[in-house]
Amino acid sequence: MLRALRNKSQSFLFKIFLVLIVIGFAAWGVGDLTGNKIQPIFKSNDFEISYDQIINDFNKSRTTNTGVIDIQTAIQNGLLNNVLIRNKAKLVLNQETQYLDLIVPRSIIKKQILENDQFKEKLNDKNIFSEKKFNSLLRNNNITENDYIENLQLQLLNNKIFDHIYDIEIYNTSFSKDFYKWQNKQLDINYIFTPYLKKIIKKLDNNLKKTHYNEFKDNFKIPKLRNISFITFTPNLFYDGIIVSNEQIKNSYNERINEFKKPETRNYLQIIFKTQKEANNFYNKVFIKNNFINQAKLLNFNETDIKFENVNKNDLTKNIRDIIFKTSKTGLIKPFQTNFGFHVVNINKISKEKVQKLSEVSDIIKKDLTHDLATEKLYERIESINDLAFSGNNLNEIIKLSEIKNLKINQKFNISRNGMVYNNFKPLNSNFNNKFLNEIWKLEINEVSELLELNENEFVLLNIDSENNEKLLTYAEAEKLVTEELLEKLKIKNTKLKSVNNFKKTNSKDLNKIFGLKRFENKNLSNIFNDYIINDIFKSKIGEIKSINTATGILTFKIIKESSKMKFDPKILKQIDNDFKENMLSDIQSSYYKNFETFHKIKSNLQPLDNLVKFN
Repeated sequence: MLRALRNKSQSFLFKIFLVLIVIGFAAWGVGDLTGNKIQPIFKSNDFEISYDQIINDFNKSRTTNTGVIDIQTAIQNGLLNNVLIRNKAKLVLNQETQYLDLIVPRSIIKKQILENDQFKEKLNDKNIFSEKKFNSLLRNNNITENDYIENLQLQLLNNKIFDHIYDIEIYNTSFSKDFYKWQNKQLDINYIFTPYLKKIIKKLDNNLKKTHYNEFKDNFKIPKLRNISFITFTPNLFYDGIIVSNEQIKNSYNERINEFKKPETRNYLQIIFKTQKEANNFYNKVFIKNNFINQAKLLNFNETDIKFENVNKNDLTKNIRDIIFKTSKTGLIKPFQTNFGFHVVNINKISKEKVQKLSEVSDIIKKDLTHDLATEKLYERIESINDLAFSGNNLNEIIKLSEIKNLKINQKFNISRNGMVYNNFKPLNSNFNNKFLNEIWKLEINEVSELLELNENEFVLLNIDSENNEKLLTYAEAEKLVTEELLEKLKIKNTKLKSVNNFKKTNSKDLNKIFGLKRFENKNLSNIFNDYIINDIFKSKIGEIKSINTATGILTFKIIKESSKMKFDPKILKQIDNDFKENMLSDIQSSYYKNFETFHKIKSNLQPLDNLVKFN
C-alpha cells in the first residue's frame, strides 16, 4: 500500500482498510456444491459483501512476493479475520455515508492525488505531478488505480464523518505529567530470597483432600483427548541403500575445496595517525629502535589496542588488505594513507594458507553425500506416498505397499487440543509441531491425513485412532492429583512463613538492597527480578513487608523509599499527551462505529466460511 496513504490515514476505520491489500488471485477457491446461491457474508439495507468478495480478498492476502501462504497458516496468522474486518468496516462506512448523503466530488479526489508528494517529480526546478510515477508506485505496491481511488474516497468520507471528534480545543493535559511521574518512579528496597523447601512428605487427612476436591472440581476435569498413529518420512530411511563411491567423494571434495581451506592469516601491530608527519616520525623511531610496542606506549597506547591477531584478507577493506597482504615478509611497512588516516603497521607473523587433505575430510563428505542422495530418494517417493494415502489405504497398508525399509507406525495417546499430553490424568508439556497438532484436531476419526511437511525434509502421515470425551475425574481417580496439589500449596505456605520470619529477624543493614529500582531498563539485577515481579513490587506500599511467589522460591521485600527524581522534558510530555489523546479519540471513534453497525442493522452470515475453516 502506498506510504502516502499510510502517513495520511490517521483514522481507526481507514487503518482497517489498509490491511493486507496485495495483488494476485491464488488458484484456489471454495464453492457451494449444492448449486444454491450463497448468501452475503455481510449485508445492510443498501449494500452487501458477497462470499466471493471475501474469498477473493482472502486469496489476495495469501499471496506474497515469495509465494502463496497455505490456507491453514493464513487463517492462524489472522489474514481471514483481517479480510472480514476490513470488508465489514467498508460496508458500514458506505451505509453511513449514504444515510448522511455524503459524497466526495471528483475534483477533491483529483486534488488529493495531484498534491500528493509521493506522485511528484522534479521538472524544471519544480515538483509536479507525474502520471508515470503515479502508475509506477501503484504497480510496485500491488494496488490498482480503482482500488486506490476507492480507498482514498473512503478515507475522505471517514474523515468527514469524524471531523467533529477532532474539534476538541480544550483538553486536560495533567495526565501526561502524572503518567511521566508513574513511568519514572524509582524504589529503594530491602529483600531476601528463600528457595522453596524440599518436597514435603506428610500424610494428609482424607476429609481435607475430599473438601479440596469438591471445592476445586474444575481443576480435575480432563479435556477431550485424541489418540493417534503416524508414520514419519525422513532421508535416514534410505541411508542403508545409499552407496557412495570414492570417485564421488573425490569430485565433491574438489567442488567444495574452499570449505576445507584455512585462509592465510597475519598478526600485526598498527597505529593510525591523523597526519603524515606524525606517522613518519613514529615510523622512523620504530625503524631505529626496532621496538614498536615500546614506542606506542610512549604515546599512551595500550598493547591490546594496537595488536591484531589471526586477521585474514576478508576481515579488511580492499585498500588496507592490498598493502598488508602484499608483502611476503614480516617487519615494518612504510606509512600509507586511507580514509581512516595514516597507518603505521608492523607484521609479526604470517600463517600461510592451509588446505585439509581429502583423507582428513572424506568421512564428512561421505556423510553429506549420503544425506543428499537419501533426500533425493525421499522426494522421488513423495508422490507415490501421497497417492497411497489418497487411495484410501490405512497406515499399515501404506507401509506394506510403499516397500520402504525400516518404516514403522508411531503412536501417541491422550493429546489435548492445546498440545498437552495426559499421563495418568496429569498434563505434560509436549513439543508437537503446530502444523502437526492442528492436523490432529482437523481430521475425522479413522481418517488418514494428507502428507504433511513438518520441517525441512521431514514429512508425516497421521491417523486419528480414537477420541476420549471430556471427563470430570472421580475422587478416586483424582486423589493422587489432589494430594500433589495440597502438598505444593503447603510447600509454598511454609516457605513463605520461613522467608517472612527470616526477613523480620535480619538486621536491616544485612538485607539485600536495590537502590533506584525502575519499572523498565534495570541493569545488573538478579534473574528473579523479571517484569512480572518488578510490576508486583511497584504495586506495593512503602514500609509494607510483602512476599511474591517466583518459579524457584519466595521473594520477601519492603520498600524503604520511593522517588521521582527527574526534570519534566516538555518534548516527552507533549508526546505522551499526543499519544493519549490519539488513543482516546480512537476509542471514541470505535464506539461511534459500533453504534453505526447497530443503527444500520448490519447482518453477518459466516456460515458459508465453514467450508474454509473446520471447527471440531
